[in-house]
Amino acid sequence: MPAKEACAADLRERVASVAISRCQRSRGSVFYNVIRGRILVIDGDEWLGRLLARVLLEKGFTTDFCDDARSGFARACEILPDAIVCSIVLPDIDGFWVARRVRTEVGPIAKTPLLLVGDIADKDARIQGLQVGADVLLERPVTNEEIAAQVDALVSMARRLRGDLPEEQSAPSLAAAFRGDLSNFPLASVLMMLEMERRTGSLEVVSGAGKRAHLVLSTGLFANTEIGGEARPPLEVLREVLSWRTGRFAFRPRDVGSLPPPRGSIGALVLEAMRLEDERNNAAS
Repeated sequence: MPAKEACAADLRERVASVAISRCQRSRGSVFYNVIRGRILVIDGDEWLGRLLARVLLEKGFTTDFCDDARSGFARACEILPDAIVCSIVLPDIDGFWVARRVRTEVGPIAKTPLLLVGDIADKDARIQGLQVGADVLLERPVTNEEIAAQVDALVSMARRLRGDLPEEQSAPSLAAAFRGDLSNFPLASVLMMLEMERRTGSLEVVSGAGKRAHLVLSTGLFANTEIGGEARPPLEVLREVLSWRTGRFAFRPRDVGSLPPPRGSIGALVLEAMRLEDERNNAAS
């Protein structure tokens, strides 16, 4: 067996053994934890990958590990994980390539939540990460606890978008609704996922200071945007709300017939808003 495959197999065995040991003894009886999802970790640094896999296991996720871009993409297509955590720096290509291949692949893998980790201090790297389809970008150094929290948020968000709720909560009027905290889940990622899922409804965003924005979507496109109760162009609204680091958001589905015709691509406008804000910040510094 090649060294790379042997390392991956060894990691799976270690993860499995830890999982089995944790699914034991609760007052003398066997206790099984609920598996929260399957995560694919792609990292050229095997040590870092093993540490992250251990933290994810402690949070209730099962993990698969690959140490280069090509094998990581192939594994993703094979197992269809609930989320992918990928390092930007990889020995053969890079994480941007993985994200682009995942997003352009035909089938359910294209909708898999994807988190890129690496050096994204440069604005071009951040924009490239969003352009290739990353849902969340985390800059190193970052703790495995923070990565695991973002993974948890991504998986939960994706399931709410699909309507994968417990049976007692799965009434048609509520299945597609969801809410969250801006400090835990970036608004740009929420918007990108809504576009990818071609969702129709209204997204209300409230800043930590209490300012409100209302964004109406039709099949994953902007139909109407307001902030502070005043109708304003989508780009203008995005430039402000994307700067809100604290607050909350809530999405509610609406009937397509009750919405104005869509007039703006979410992804293109989010990227343009981020580019303009970067230019403004650079000019001010």
